[in-house]
Amino acid sequence: MKKLLFLLATISLLTPLTTACTGGNQAESEPASDAAATGVTETPTEMPTEMPTEMPTETAAEEGVAIALISPEAASVPMGDAVLVLQVADAATNEPLEVENLAVDLSMPMDGMDPMTTMALVEAGESPGQYKVTTNLGMAGLWIMTVKSADAAMPAQATFNLNVK
Repeated sequence: MKKLLFLLATISLLTPLTTACTGGNQAESEPASDAAATGVTETPTEMPTEMPTEMPTETAAEEGVAIALISPEAASVPMGDAVLVLQVADAATNEPLEVENLAVDLSMPMDGMDPMTTMALVEAGESPGQYKVTTNLGMAGLWIMTVKSADAAMPAQATFNLNVK
């Protein structure tokens, strides 16, 4: 009898946990939305079916500051450990600029889920205005690299599409 009570207690505790872990079926648990009544439906965002053949070398020139991806020069980056080199320069003169704080965000859009992200270590490069970004791109596909200068004197932002193979 004790074994039966213990088994029933264990099952009753595990059932809510199992439902919470699997997420349950939202269609059954949530009431119907007003979309049917209004005729408005949401269109899910789709992943691009074709990868860009070229990586942009420069996508920003705010406040006279340009950020360019100078390495790798090819349109694709190998999967795994990667070193990318950025150049920050005056847009008018193309003279290298040193910025106080350069932040790099790498993410991979995922259909129906939050984007995959990875860490990026930003260090000063070999030449003035160059910055080395060390990261690990753990999955093949389209990765988006957003670069921001938080330097109040030289704000800038750039976005680059990386085709990881």
